[in-house]
Amino acid sequence: MQVIFSERVLVLLTVLMAAGGLFASTLGAEYRLLGAVQSPVFFPRIILGLIMGLSLIVMVQDLMAQNTRQAVEKWGALIAFVIASLLFANAITRLGFMVSAVPFSVLALWIFGIRNPLVIVAYAIAVPGSLVLLFNHVLKLPLPTSPFTYLF
Repeated sequence: MQVIFSERVLVLLTVLMAAGGLFASTLGAEYRLLGAVQSPVFFPRIILGLIMGLSLIVMVQDLMAQNTRQAVEKWGALIAFVIASLLFANAITRLGFMVSAVPFSVLALWIFGIRNPLVIVAYAIAVPGSLVLLFNHVLKLPLPTSPFTYLF
């Protein structure tokens, strides 16, 4: 049986489709009532356009460079990560960013094969914590907060 797509191409195709869907959803929004103020979807459109362009470029490069394609070895891990990502996106609105991001980070690191508990705990707290500091305090763009405390 010939393998057509590698795991990397499948992930890039998924990212491309998700970014394309999100980009398309911003096109119908109208913000005429804001007057001369920049539309709130202006910056997300730029980022989504960059994501779509980069994933398309990398996917084409990967398809052209592969002489022998390897089959997807870890379907379970890939499916588990997709389900965890969907649960994380849903939990952010209910539990806040930090409370949702720490368990998601632990699970994602475990799925991707990181087994050192010290590394898992350090990254699971440092990465979401630095994002909270960046967005809430530096950029003044508040992330969703927890219903338990206003601090995170």
